[in-house]
Amino acid sequence: MVNWHRFTPTDFEYDFERDELAAHHITFEEAVECFFSDFEVRRNKSFKDRYQLVGRTVGGRSIKLIFQLKPNNVVRIITGWDV
Repeated sequence: MVNWHRFTPTDFEYDFERDELAAHHITFEEAVECFFSDFEVRRNKSFKDRYQLVGRTVGGRSIKLIFQLKPNNVVRIITGWDV
């Protein structure tokens, strides 16, 4: 089990060929910012290997992200939208 209060990502992955964030008017940079703010994480109900994160960008935008946690604390961002 991951201790999300002490979690620090080492790197981020994103499939820029299938840019799901852009469809929701979110930049990759905004998505990354959410991992360094005050955030909440819970398991994704549809996919057992994915998580939901609700966090804030530096500009104060509240965003929900879907991501996978890969070995060595590498985060693969899948999609996101405003909440």
